[in-house]
Amino acid sequence: MKHSELAAKLVVDGCLAIVAGKVQGKMPMEGVSVTELERDELGLRQGGKTIFYSLNESGVFLDLNRTTASVFFADFDFDRAMPAIDAALKRAYPQAKQVKDTPHPRKKNFHFRSYEVDFGNGRLALIELDSPEATAKKRKFVARVFPQARKN
Repeated sequence: MKHSELAAKLVVDGCLAIVAGKVQGKMPMEGVSVTELERDELGLRQGGKTIFYSLNESGVFLDLNRTTASVFFADFDFDRAMPAIDAALKRAYPQAKQVKDTPHPRKKNFHFRSYEVDFGNGRLALIELDSPEATAKKRKFVARVFPQARKN
């Protein structure tokens, strides 16, 4: 499995399924908890929980902090992550709406894309993708999932 494929699986089959209330099955591999010291070295905020999914000599991280989930990895097939998530999202949640698709407003040589997924049961999720372009110095792909509740 490639980094981009695992990232798509974690976002769509993991994070979004939890928000929708439709979790089925398990991830294709077991993750390993990251210590608070390792979280600090990764630049993550205190108080969360991070799981590392190993792939060859690297892997993909899933960070849960308060109500936000982040999935990220560096290098490898970073350029395939956005299309992989887009395809998995459209397959699993055809009602998903792409909200933005622009150069990143704060990161040079990055692309920004966002989606809204309404699950119809008062639950929805906002998804943000930060994808480095080939000319970016830091090649870290990040997907963030923000669960929301809609009041009727």
